[in-house]
Amino acid sequence: MAAVDVAWDDKDKERLERRVYLNLLYDFYSPLLTERQRNVYEMLYFSDLTPTEVARSLEISRQAVHILERRIMNRLEAIEGELHFAETTRRLEERIRKLEEENSALRGADLTGNGADREGTADV
Repeated sequence: MAAVDVAWDDKDKERLERRVYLNLLYDFYSPLLTERQRNVYEMLYFSDLTPTEVARSLEISRQAVHILERRIMNRLEAIEGELHFAETTRRLEERIRKLEEENSALRGADLTGNGADREGTADV
């Protein structure tokens, strides 16, 4: 089977980044949403249903689905704006990654004999 070359434009990348961001917020804050909001979000973003399919399933209008979706997004972003859990987690993960890189570099230098012998030597 041949690989398909997909060209991503800036709008596609922005949409994907937004979706990943919203899913991250959902992971953190879904318990703070109503059951109905969780159901709508999961149908739209996890089950990949169209607003029309969600509307049919919930026996509401398509417009009501769009309104609920917008409210859910606003709610998730408002909670993040107050609590900052997602941003704090992102910063901590970045810091951990940098520390792991530094640790690997130091271990690599020690293994190749380029690192200083830390025990029993002192600058005189």
